[in-house]
Amino acid sequence: QFADNAFAGVTVLKTAHLENNRLTQLPRNFPFDKMETLTISRNPWHCNCQLAPLRKWLKGNRTRAEDSCSTPAQYRGQPIRDTPALRSCKLPTKRSRKGSRH
Repeated sequence: QFADNAFAGVTVLKTAHLENNRLTQLPRNFPFDKMETLTISRNPWHCNCQLAPLRKWLKGNRTRAEDSCSTPAQYRGQPIRDTPALRSCKLPTKRSRKGSRH
């Protein structure tokens, strides 16, 4: 498990190999911006909106790095890229601030 601020201040991360780690989530500030290679297989991913940035990255990078949801049970075995669990998630924008009112 990563701490929420594990990647605070990291601006360029091009490669990450995270397979076989029993990870269920990635931290909200995971630096996808410059990511080129990401291996995530064999982790029990929990498919909720916190994985929406990962899904966006997978869709934008026609990489073979694909993995599937383990939980919630109704999405078990579905590819993160295609699962309906993440379809309606709103992606945070760069300008949004936690707690700000519109």
